[in-house]
Formats: sequence, structure tokens, C-alpha cells
Amino acid sequence: MDASGSQMPQSYLNECFAAINSQIQLQLYATYIYLSMAYFCNQDEVALGFFALFFLRQSQKWMERIEVLFLLLTERRGSLTLGRIADQDRHEWMDGLMAMECAFHLEKTLNQSLLQLYQLASNQGDTHLCNLLKRHFLQQQVEVLKEMGGYLTNLRQMGAPENRLAEYLFDKLTLAESTKEN
Repeated sequence: MDASGSQMPQSYLNECFAAINSQIQLQLYATYIYLSMAYFCNQDEVALGFFALFFLRQSQKWMERIEVLFLLLTERRGSLTLGRIADQDRHEWMDGLMAMECAFHLEKTLNQSLLQLYQLASNQGDTHLCNLLKRHFLQQQVEVLKEMGGYLTNLRQMGAPENRLAEYLFDKLTLAESTKEN
């Protein structure tokens, strides 16, 4: 099937467009949450600057991935249906560990949504969409979930959240090093 989707049944295209719009909406929500986390971690009383930078970069990555889906909709002559970004459930993160746990669960939700979109495309033989998801989304999700899972394990092993020094050291050493690599 071609990239424009011209050989696909209209019922599939409608379902596909709805699923892509839903994915875009979820990714916009993720960028919103990540910006909120970055702001929280960057406040003077929290002072976890590399946590903030990590969350800000996650927000930017999701915005870039939204553009990929925008282009797909344009190629297929689909329409973009933006709804209101859901109000963030008033998150009162107490520390960096709590914010990272929330981010991990958010990434798992995004991953599940991407897998459902992939399954929809696969069931209809939409190789273009399957390849696009593999190339721009699915492998990156595996990597970020592994990375965040490792961060959470390290934070807990260091004694967070009870030991506030653990978060400080994790921020200054682990996340600072990670930002140099990226």
C-alpha cells in the first residue's frame, strides 16, 4: 500500500485517522506534563536542575514526534482534530523520585497507545504506518523505558526519597552525565 493510503478501505482510514489524532492528543498531554515536571524540578526549593533538563528534553522529543504524525496525516489527506489538552491531574510531586515515577508511568501509557496503533496498522497490512512507527517511535520507547527504569532502581538503591542527598547526587552525577551524552 502506498504512503497516501489511497488503496486502503475508507473505514480503515477513518479508524486510522482517529487513532493517530488520539495519539497526537496523548503526546501533547505528555509534553504538557513534562514541562510541568521540568518547572517543578527547576524551582529553587527543589534544585534538581538536571532532572528539569531531562524532563524538558522528554517534552521536546514528544513534540518532534508529533510533527511526524502531522506529516503522516497530511500525506494521507487526513484531518487534524485537536481537542483540549486534558487538565493535568493536579500533581503535587514531592521530590524527583516521585516525578520520575510519574514520567515512567506516562511513558508506559504512551508505549501502550503506540502498540495499539501499530496493531491496527498491522491488521490492515499498512506497512507504511508500521515502518514509520518502528522507525520513529517503538525502539525509542524501549530505550526510554529501560533508561527510566534504571534511574528509578538507582534512586531507590541510593535511599530516595528518604535520603534527600541521594536525589541531589543522582541529579549532579547520573543525570548530568546523561545530558552530556545526549
